[in-house]
Amino acid sequence: MDIAISRPAPSVLIARSLPFIAGLVAYVTGLIKWRGVIAEPDTYWHVAVGRWIIAHGTVPHRDMFSHTMHGAPWVPHEWLAEVVIGWTYGKLGWAGLVVAAALAFGAAIALLVRALLRYVPPAYALVGAVGAWGLCMPHLYARPHVFTFPLLVLWGASLVAAREAGKAPSPWTAVIMLLWANLHGGYMVGLGLAGLFAAEAVFEAPGARAAFRAARDWGLFGALSLLAALATPNGLSGLLLPFDLLRMHAIMSTIQEWRSPNFQEPQPLEAWLLLVLLGALYVGVRLPITRILMLLVLVHLALGHLRNGEIVGLIAPLIVAPALGATLAHARPWRGPFPRRQGFAGRCAPAVCAGGLVLAAAAAAIRIGIADNATRFAPAAALAYVKDKGVSGPVFNDYAFGGYLIFVGIPTFIDGRADMFGDDFFRRQRDLAALPALLAKYHVTWTLLQPQNPDVALLDHLPGWRRLYSDAIAVVHVRADTMPRP
Repeated sequence: MDIAISRPAPSVLIARSLPFIAGLVAYVTGLIKWRGVIAEPDTYWHVAVGRWIIAHGTVPHRDMFSHTMHGAPWVPHEWLAEVVIGWTYGKLGWAGLVVAAALAFGAAIALLVRALLRYVPPAYALVGAVGAWGLCMPHLYARPHVFTFPLLVLWGASLVAAREAGKAPSPWTAVIMLLWANLHGGYMVGLGLAGLFAAEAVFEAPGARAAFRAARDWGLFGALSLLAALATPNGLSGLLLPFDLLRMHAIMSTIQEWRSPNFQEPQPLEAWLLLVLLGALYVGVRLPITRILMLLVLVHLALGHLRNGEIVGLIAPLIVAPALGATLAHARPWRGPFPRRQGFAGRCAPAVCAGGLVLAAAAAAIRIGIADNATRFAPAAALAYVKDKGVSGPVFNDYAFGGYLIFVGIPTFIDGRADMFGDDFFRRQRDLAALPALLAKYHVTWTLLQPQNPDVALLDHLPGWRRLYSDAIAVVHVRADTMPRP
């Protein structure tokens, strides 16, 4: 007697492997970009802070890395990510940080594709992944925010799945918020998304009783998530920090990633918006008004600050997917590729792709076997010369050099912890006319600036100061009365 064996359709087999393939591609592209992943000034001080926390077994709440703000209150809202970064660097060096950042990126893309495949066919899920990849790549650095990419996708997917099921998310979802709040301040976006979905649940409830139940259930989930967000060493200060930072207009308008996108230059966000417009006009998908408002909020965030592009890339496809899937269902039904019992190919795909990840990581470790991260933010030669000449005392440094100074143990004038220094200090530090007064107030004996910094030309002509050293990365001036002898 012949026994019929049910085999998954080829499209389903492809879809089962697609998340792992997409994640692997994203991971490999992160490795290919390895120089850019670690060519970032803040990575240096994140490594230093993480190693300090590991060495002392506590989270610092007072500054000990600068000479201008020494002892001032500091909110280390990225402490857990810094522990991960510091430990990874200590064990695996810069290669380890590149691999870790690429893994987080690959995991986020894989999770996004898997979540999208619950609602749309593979081709559309892949389009969403490509859009997310394009918006995340410009901000792919070995910094705390990258390690929250998978959490952002998990959080967004959980909210969407709960709405599709007509209920509030599981209380266990708050564990994501607990981890997220200790890794990076972007968790506030997660809380905001939960609020938007809660409002949607109440708005779309079929009656007053259902609206009350939705408000009760989502309200309880929101309260639990808020408690999870407060469960950090920073408590309420960590919750308020993002709002304090947004009020610092000088910082927001000066630091590149906090500025609005410059559309006179090629911008991934422009390509993404045009692609979405093309898809909306071609497919004719209709979204509920609540989802339209969510998309507008996300686009507004990305237009306001360049660094919010990855939020649009990773969350917007999830918001659209259910409605898009319903529209496409009229043409070709899609029931999703993940039944409880998978075939042999579905079970093997994760193992095969995991093996590929291991091999790619090994190749990256060999290729990136570097002893030092020599970038334009690492004035190693200038500092070696200063040390050789016996120059000491407080330094006036470029903002971009602050991370490396912390990394090598030199107290900074200013560094990447812009929220701690505050708007007024940041503005005065960049005011050319205020330079002589700042040098005198903080008893500065030498300066370390990028060649293009306008302060360099002023110091060349400022009485009492002499140029000591210059190269393509940094220029050093010293006070004339401390000028070392030849």
